[in-house]
Amino acid sequence: MIRIRILDGYRVVGGNKILVEGEEVSVLLDFGMNFASWGEYFEEFVTPRTGLIIKDLLNLGLLPKIDIYRSDLANNIDLPKLSKNIIFAFLSHAHMDHMGFIGLLNEDIPILSTAETLALIIAINEIHSEEKSRLIVEKRTPGSYPVREDVLVKPKSNKESIKRTIIYSGNNGISSLPLLEEVDKYFEELNIEDSFSAKFVDAQILPVYHSVIGSASVYFNLNGVKILYTGDLRDSPLPEEESLLLDIGENRLELAKSTKRMIDYVKGKVDVLIVEGTRTRESHSVITEATLFNNVYEEVKKNKGKLVIADFPLRHLERFHTFLKVAKETDRQFVVLAKDYLLLNTLAVINSDWNFKKYIGHIRVYHQGKGRWEGWEKRFLEGEIFNNPPVEDILIKPSKIEESPGSYILNIGYYELPNLLDFSRKILDGAVYIHSNSEAYTEEQNIDFTRLLNWLKHFNIEPKGIREESGKLVFDKMYHASGHMSPEGLEELIETINPNVVIPVHTESPEWFSSKWNKKVRLDSDIILY
Repeated sequence: MIRIRILDGYRVVGGNKILVEGEEVSVLLDFGMNFASWGEYFEEFVTPRTGLIIKDLLNLGLLPKIDIYRSDLANNIDLPKLSKNIIFAFLSHAHMDHMGFIGLLNEDIPILSTAETLALIIAINEIHSEEKSRLIVEKRTPGSYPVREDVLVKPKSNKESIKRTIIYSGNNGISSLPLLEEVDKYFEELNIEDSFSAKFVDAQILPVYHSVIGSASVYFNLNGVKILYTGDLRDSPLPEEESLLLDIGENRLELAKSTKRMIDYVKGKVDVLIVEGTRTRESHSVITEATLFNNVYEEVKKNKGKLVIADFPLRHLERFHTFLKVAKETDRQFVVLAKDYLLLNTLAVINSDWNFKKYIGHIRVYHQGKGRWEGWEKRFLEGEIFNNPPVEDILIKPSKIEESPGSYILNIGYYELPNLLDFSRKILDGAVYIHSNSEAYTEEQNIDFTRLLNWLKHFNIEPKGIREESGKLVFDKMYHASGHMSPEGLEELIETINPNVVIPVHTESPEWFSSKWNKKVRLDSDIILY
């Protein structure tokens, strides 16, 4: 018997938490944060209490009520126990709606993922330290007076790390990351080919094309039932796109083909398909990463002599390379923040496909107006990590950019807007802002984008890809390509794989699937098969 419980991600986009229970063991597929339910209770300045985070989130129904949480955080919480141990938790990619609660899982549950995804999570943890999503954590203990006895705290002395088992696919493991010190203290690291845990269910990680590097599906055999969980994935490139992708880089083309390779590998060999359906209400987008590159290139080229400001997702390394190539071909330098440089170098260490040495003369790191540098930033500035080329050769001050603004593309997003205050109005007047990011989906995001436009108006910076008309936000989508598969692509995927059972997740329109594949589709959140 196989039981599939959609703990979250049911009839909603994001928050995937899927438990697959077999006769001897269970498998957990993603453990993400559901932004919709999270936003009902929390926002930037209203957050869970860190020392009571498990209790708080369980109380609000934001975590499943089963005994799968860290031994320190779930101390004295009475939760139903699983009848079968979780042999691994698969992380499909490094987006918060798929990995946002991974730091709360019990340390005895091995984490299975690509090396790129694990490296990204660790790098992101260094940039934004949040207990709920951290892989590197220290044990919390009950407080002593005057701290309330049920509040869990990190001891100031005798700190005890929580060690996790990490199972990865790829040539290089996270132990090669210069960010990490005392790796053995936090992780037992196993390649998937050497892992008994993965072999127990005959699991294979299959890379796919998505809007974050390291994305993958997982294909596993549990009690003789062959199951494919797609995670999030996007359409394969059209034939006319391939030459442009190859021109950007051979690794770009190979990555773009990964979804098709995954489909070809599993076709006719899947009993149960657990598949995302984010875009079932949309048609195939004409904007791809290839057309996006052309649009960005033309925009930068026609604004010769002007400062160009680029805004795109921090974890989208493909987009990073797109702007790097545009900078090179328009004889500009791409100025990024130190955190972006961290991610770029981290991925280059794990996978040499993402080495940026050919762009070395076109990338600089913005010297921000910070009064204190700590952690990895301090180590970077002192030359301890990522010191090739030397820091002093790549750091650039705003005064240098002001000397020739048309020689630079400045990577600044919404949360970095105060950096614009480093520049004179003369330099920013007529500058161009390229919105290479998603559109607003919530009222809070609408407020954020309106605030963004206020900044641009203040300095007379011309927005591209976003504007305001009659008091409403308009997104042109010329500079953003969706990371999710179109309805046409989903239909081709399911017809080609031809599974016996289809279970839609990460979608607001599961009926789209049942209207096409009828009895094959299971729309329940708790499903018993075979």
